[in-house]
Amino acid sequence: MPYGMYLSAAGAHVQNHRLEVISHNLANVNTPAFKPSLSVLQARHNKAIEDGESTPGSGRLDDIGGGVKIQPEQTFFGTGPIESTGGKTDFAINDKDSFFVVKRGDEQFLTRAGGFVFNASGQLTTPNGDLVLGTDNNAIQIDPTQNFQVHSDGTIQQNGARISLMLARPQSLGDLARAGANLFQPLGPINPVPPNERSMVGGHLEKSGVNPTTAMMELIEASRAYESNLRLIQHQDQAYGNLISRVLRE
Repeated sequence: MPYGMYLSAAGAHVQNHRLEVISHNLANVNTPAFKPSLSVLQARHNKAIEDGESTPGSGRLDDIGGGVKIQPEQTFFGTGPIESTGGKTDFAINDKDSFFVVKRGDEQFLTRAGGFVFNASGQLTTPNGDLVLGTDNNAIQIDPTQNFQVHSDGTIQQNGARISLMLARPQSLGDLARAGANLFQPLGPINPVPPNERSMVGGHLEKSGVNPTTAMMELIEASRAYESNLRLIQHQDQAYGNLISRVLRE
C-alpha cells in the first residue's frame, strides 16, 4: 500500500474508534454515576523505526511520522453533578475516590450509583439486583413488613438496629476495570473508608459524568476528521490510478 494511503487509512481507523467511544458516552448521558471513557491516540514512528532499521531523530527520509495508533481507553473518574431525588434509599457520595460495594454471585464490584431499592425479601439491591453490602461485609437486609428509617449518612435503622452501607476505596483508580455502565471490578485490594471520612448525601443521586454539549462537539470533530481521511484515501487512489494509466499508455 502507498505510504500516504496507509497514513490516511490509519487516521480513518482511529477516528472511527473515537466515534464509537464518544457515541457510547452519549448513550449513557442519563445513566446515574456513569464515568465517561476517553479515547487515547498516540503518534507512531515510521515502520522502519519500529522495526529497528532506523533511529528517531536521524533526519533521514524514513524518520517521517508513521501516523497515529490507538492506546487503551482511559476512564474519567471525575464526580458528576449531584441531583436531589427525594428517594428514601438514594445516596450520593461526596468524594471522588469512594465507592459503594455490591455483590453479584461470589464477586464484589464497586459503583458510584447509589439508587438502591429493597426487594420483596428485604434485601437492599441495585436496580439490576446486585446485593448492597454493609460495613460488616454482609448483604444489607431488613424485615420488609416493618417500618425502617434511612439516614443521610448511609445508615439504615430498624427496631433499634443500625446497619451502615459499606464505602470502600481502591488503592488506585487505575485498578478498576469497567464491568458495566456504572459498575467496576477491582483488580487490586480495596480499603473500607474510615467512619470519620464517610461523606454521603441522602435523597440525592450522582448524575452521569458526560457533558452532552462537549461530547456532541467531539462527535462532530471526530466525524469530520474521519471523512477527511476517507477523502484523502480516495484522492490518493485516483492519483495513483491516473499515474498507472499514463505509464501504461506510454
